[in-house]
Amino acid sequence: MKLTEITGLLNIDVGAPTPTIISNDSNLYLMFYSNADSIVNDPSQASSSVNNRRIYVLKFNLFFNYKFGMPGNEIIIGHPYSELGLQPYSFYQLEESDWIKDLMKIDSFHPYYNKEKWIDFKHYILTFHDNMFECIAKDFEISEGTTSIYEQASTIINEINADMR
Repeated sequence: MKLTEITGLLNIDVGAPTPTIISNDSNLYLMFYSNADSIVNDPSQASSSVNNRRIYVLKFNLFFNYKFGMPGNEIIIGHPYSELGLQPYSFYQLEESDWIKDLMKIDSFHPYYNKEKWIDFKHYILTFHDNMFECIAKDFEISEGTTSIYEQASTIINEINADMR
């Protein structure tokens, strides 16, 4: 396995990013607060001013599965991927994912199993202050705004409902 950090796209709030998830059968949306300041490498240097915060929305297209919960920043060293360089407040892709291999093994029992469908799936990881998010998906899109998590969630739910009509 190889853990590759995805840099330059976002700056996760080191205090209270408030990660929030909305999903349907094929797409998953992860929203969280971020600092609007330029990307910083030292979380202690990030501004937490309300006026400098942004909201990021990551839409994971054709997601297959996700996990959300522990560990947070204080115990991330106990996670098996920490040996690969996993750090708090970061965004990663895990190549040669053990989780994808496990899902492929389960999927192999399907009567129409096709190993080729797994080629484009990727294992994404975002680490926050109190928790971690992992997702298996084809790809992702990112957008930025200045609204609240709750207003953005309402917008996403309305978009999903419109697509279902």
